[in-house]
Amino acid sequence: MEMAEIDGGELLLRCLEKEGVKRIFGIPDNGYNTVMLHAKDHNIRWIAPRHEAAAVHMAEGVFKTTGEIPVVMSGAGPGTANLVSGIICAREEGVPVIAITGQRRREVIYPSWPGVFQGTDQYDIFKPITKWNAVVHDWSRIPEIIARAFREALTGRPGPVQIDISESIFHEVREDNTVRILKPHQYRCEKPEISSKQVEKIAQIINGAGTVLLMAGTGVINSGGTDSLVKLAEMLSCPVITSMAARSAFPNDHPNFLFGLQRGGLAARSEAEVVLALGTRLGELDLPFDKYWGDYSSQKIIQIDIDPRSVGANRPIYMGVVADAKSAIDALIDYFEERGVEKKDSELIRKYRELDEAQMLEFADILEQYKGERIHPAHSVIIAREVFPPDAINVGDGGNTSLFNAIFTSFTRPRTSLGIFEFGHLGTGIPYAIGAKAANPDKEVYVITGDGAAGFNFMEIETAVRENIKINVIVHAEGSWCMEEIGQIATFGDPSKVVACEQYPVRWDKVAEGLGAYSEYVERLDELKGAFQRARDASKAAVVCVKTDRQANLIPPAADIFSQVYTGPQE
Repeated sequence: MEMAEIDGGELLLRCLEKEGVKRIFGIPDNGYNTVMLHAKDHNIRWIAPRHEAAAVHMAEGVFKTTGEIPVVMSGAGPGTANLVSGIICAREEGVPVIAITGQRRREVIYPSWPGVFQGTDQYDIFKPITKWNAVVHDWSRIPEIIARAFREALTGRPGPVQIDISESIFHEVREDNTVRILKPHQYRCEKPEISSKQVEKIAQIINGAGTVLLMAGTGVINSGGTDSLVKLAEMLSCPVITSMAARSAFPNDHPNFLFGLQRGGLAARSEAEVVLALGTRLGELDLPFDKYWGDYSSQKIIQIDIDPRSVGANRPIYMGVVADAKSAIDALIDYFEERGVEKKDSELIRKYRELDEAQMLEFADILEQYKGERIHPAHSVIIAREVFPPDAINVGDGGNTSLFNAIFTSFTRPRTSLGIFEFGHLGTGIPYAIGAKAANPDKEVYVITGDGAAGFNFMEIETAVRENIKINVIVHAEGSWCMEEIGQIATFGDPSKVVACEQYPVRWDKVAEGLGAYSEYVERLDELKGAFQRARDASKAAVVCVKTDRQANLIPPAADIFSQVYTGPQE
């Protein structure tokens, strides 16, 4: 009986299909032609970007909006080198990207001999920037190494891994009965769960406290715990804030919600007797400074996170638990339902919300008093939120532009907020949107980006057009690196001394038109809503270039708090 034979490319695809991989982002490369040839046969869509770093950002967009594990591929040498910035971003954003890097034939690599074309020891490059990486030296080890790669990417806090595979192995053919491909549950354990003793202790602490605050991070979203969080907040009748990276972890229109960087959220954080921090590292953007919290000797912070390295790392805690966020929330709900719960003072939430609302009225007054000839960036953000539906995925990109977007955009559905509030990596917006839309074809996706950030990956508009991926991109064209400009003004004390912040006034709509997208240019506020609506209604990727006011963009709301990321806490 004749045995069936398969090449290394198809063997790899069989492993990925078992993991539920639905798409690969990668520029075509002859080294892995066998993977590209068979991808459709394994229900995997190949999406080719214009740059490998953008491929990683597209993959991030998939995970952040669906929880699916994304895959990128790159060719040997320069193609793989181009992945580096994207992979570092994925690591800091906590995204389990599986990066499969093509490598030269085995005869000239590991070690590479001097002068080999597009050859370098890629393993050494990626070792310090990934959670785990490996080289596949033998065809038969592909299933084993892919299995471990997924396990490592998903253990603890998610993060990227790299698998380096020679073109010799991709093209090598062997009998398919010589390898075994296991199912994911055969090589991965369940996520860690909170113990009954820990649940009881936390419940007793909460019941005994006068004021409690829930703080949610991306771990709540990753675990699928957003609905459970709402139930727990209502059960306790306590306020909820989210990390900046997890803005859609809790409905922003819920009466218990407070924005963490506004007066109500800041007051709740400092006054709470108990803070239950769920799936968050309490990172720098979430203000782990003493002035924003109660006295650590009396305020009880209970931190629950899936990664033990995050627990107690940035703020003194009262109790730390290593557990999946959803399982912990559900266990607390079960305990309270069975044994009772002490509801907190809902009047306190109203007090905090009044503080937030008063601050938003101050922001509204600024807009009312604005008399500039251009469009205020806040106007653009607010009108975009009115045009696009509540379940639309919003992507923020840029410096000050991302702050305007974060503050003036309300999120009412989980997994609808994508931004750069973990690593601050400019240029992720457009590729994030492409990945998000590819993975969520039934949802609308819109990007609000500054023109500095837009320049990093604007060529990916062509990718969206070519792949028929309908995204909507709003570029705030104020013609400056505004966050850097205001920083220089603060440092030098003289606007005339600003260096290298001026940008050429790019007409992004004309660039987009050349790339095949629908496009419009807007200078007047009364034209803005119609332009956004026409972009939304267009049958292909759309770009609206909005001439925003440079001066208005220099100092967004909460800039004084955000600046402390760079300066440290200010009195």
